[in-house]
Amino acid sequence: MLSRLSKYKRQRPGFLKRGISLVQAAKFLNVNQANLYMALQRGEIPMCRSDGRITVSAGALLDYQARKRSN
Repeated sequence: MLSRLSKYKRQRPGFLKRGISLVQAAKFLNVNQANLYMALQRGEIPMCRSDGRITVSAGALLDYQARKRSN
């Protein structure tokens, strides 16, 4: 799964600065968008607002994924 992020990072150089859109984050985590929004509201995944858009960092997604695996 990390390889999907790495591939995307290579294609888009500003990836880490801007973060990942919520649609892309839901696809990466293999969850539907409603579940992702609920996790964001509960504070399980830190988010960032920039230019009126909500984004999530790659590190936050990987941390969330690791926490879910350990449960």
